[in-house]
Amino acid sequence: MTSASVKMTPQGRVSIFAQFRNELGWSPETDLVEYREGSRVVIEPRAEMVERIQNMALGARIGSGSVVDELIASRRAENETERNETEGGY
Repeated sequence: MTSASVKMTPQGRVSIFAQFRNELGWSPETDLVEYREGSRVVIEPRAEMVERIQNMALGARIGSGSVVDELIASRRAENETERNETEGGY
């Protein structure tokens, strides 16, 4: 990981070093977004952020079945546990 010391101007501006910009392929036309993660500030191209979020949403959708099916399965398991406890004299 490459790192560099960054200073903020009195106007609250910081510069991204040319080495970083070149390594990342960023130009003045690159549409960047910034957001906070705890005490860190993250800067990334908007297109990459959108793609990352879309992939996360798609993964969540594919990874999980129907919410209704999951709820029904959960209720059935609870009922089965309850029935076993009742029949077992707990």
